[in-house]
Amino acid sequence: MFHAPLNNYRVGDMSPRVIPVAIAVVCLAVLLGATGLFAISRETSYMQECASEGFAIDGYYRDDKTSRETLAFLEEDNCRWQLVDKDGICTDGQFKRTDDPNIVVLKKENGEEFGTVHVAYISRRRNQGQIYLIRNTKVTRFYLVSTDPAFTVESGDVDADV
Repeated sequence: MFHAPLNNYRVGDMSPRVIPVAIAVVCLAVLLGATGLFAISRETSYMQECASEGFAIDGYYRDDKTSRETLAFLEEDNCRWQLVDKDGICTDGQFKRTDDPNIVVLKKENGEEFGTVHVAYISRRRNQGQIYLIRNTKVTRFYLVSTDPAFTVESGDVDADV
């Protein structure tokens, strides 16, 4: 029985086209690896910085269970916060960061303590985030909806031009 050779090349023979293609593939792999490492390094340094200095909390958050409670923060406006509960009742006040810059104490407008918020994370692009509101013995998880704070005014309308 006659068997044809699988290829006509001897060991060590390479087509002149194979070497540039191999070099291009290796260069592309190195470039992709370096880009990935750079991206991971940037995200890691962002998370380290925010862990020590605090995440930017400004924005509009919604509870993750019912999506009926909203919580808004605006640090530039005298550290203002507002919770609209599932019944539409608004609670407003100021917040203050603690020694841990990712934990803030919420106080009502009358100065009475309302609860605390723990900022779990906010992505570098500020398109994702989670915070936890702790009041009494209840913990509610909220997710970031928008980095533009939205506050409800007395008429029940939303004031997005804060």
